Amino acid sequence: MSRTSLAVACGAVLRRDLTLAWRSRGDIAMPVLYALIVATLFPFALGPEDALLQRIAGGVVLVTVLLAMLLALDAMFRSDIEDGSLEQLVLAPQPLALMLGMKILAHWLTTALPLIVIAPLLAGMLHLPVPVMGVLMLALLLATPMLSLLGAVLVALTAGTRRSGMLLALMLLPLCVPVVIFAAGAVAAAQQGLPWVAPIAWLGAALVLALVLAPLACAAALRIALDA
Repeated sequence: MSRTSLAVACGAVLRRDLTLAWRSRGDIAMPVLYALIVATLFPFALGPEDALLQRIAGGVVLVTVLLAMLLALDAMFRSDIEDGSLEQLVLAPQPLALMLGMKILAHWLTTALPLIVIAPLLAGMLHLPVPVMGVLMLALLLATPMLSLLGAVLVALTAGTRRSGMLLALMLLPLCVPVVIFAAGAVAAAQQGLPWVAPIAWLGAALVLALVLAPLACAAALRIALDA
């Protein structure tokens, strides 16, 4: 198989998923609205004290983005299973892991990227200092693809299972703990004027590992789920 045909196939899968997502733009807006509402509730619940909100702003934004991403995770392969296109993808001559990687990329672009775009607004509502915004954005750019990759593996494991949304949340949230710890640790260190490169570097290393292994695990899990 030539590299040109493989690139064409990858582009076709990515373009198809982005087109389908654009046709249901309301689904893209739901996680964004959810994140805005959740972040708005914290000042009402904890009070308008700037020092307190500044201290928790990084963690609140990270957890809010994580929970908002969970809303759309269950639907990652749902339409493909229902219309049979996932079986065709499994039988296609192109490497399944690479094709699934394109679908995960489309999911990240339509779910996580809008959340990253509004993250400065969420952080501003919680009075996060402007110089720390860059570290928060960098942490989100590294953490959210990892959440999409881990979530894709779990979605593949539960493919075809009814009411898998709660099961996905129960399985994914423990896996997200290290991601949240390193991302929030980097933001907290930047707020205190301490070195924040180390936790960001750990996030980057974990993302590289997930980029290599998660599509392969996702492909294997899907084959098992569809054969069952």
